[in-house]
Amino acid sequence: MANYTLIKETDPILTLPASAWDWEQDGDVSELARDMLKIMFENNGIGLAAPQIGLNKRIFVMGNPAQSFACINPEIISGHGNIKDQEGCLSFPGLWLHVTRYETVDVRYSDILGKVHERAFSGLMARVFQHEHDHLNGVCFVNKVSKLSLGLAEKRRKKHLKRV
Repeated sequence: MANYTLIKETDPILTLPASAWDWEQDGDVSELARDMLKIMFENNGIGLAAPQIGLNKRIFVMGNPAQSFACINPEIISGHGNIKDQEGCLSFPGLWLHVTRYETVDVRYSDILGKVHERAFSGLMARVFQHEHDHLNGVCFVNKVSKLSLGLAEKRRKKHLKRV
């Protein structure tokens, strides 16, 4: 396993668009995907993008221990309906925000073998896909809410951390 760890929310890599995974140049992605899943599960996450471990590549993992997978060079083809719900982020521990996202998304991505998949996600999986896809574009969930909402959430986090 390479020595990847979660980066801090202040790391500038989180604001940069990630470059595409190139199988010829970058090689096999399976070990990276396994490492990312391990980090995600160790931190009780349901999604993790490569920029969150300091690697500026278009790959993320999502799911749970029973069913998880990697999305390489993912795209959102279309989104339908809007729903506002609470989200957290492994790069922003203890911060919870209400973010509006599509309720369902039609997506395209490659798996670790390079096979292209097109599928639809709804509910929580749609939210996770969009959240992680944003990371690949240099967008964090804190960029999706008002300054007031973010400020209130940061105060709640600070108060909670004092109690812990």
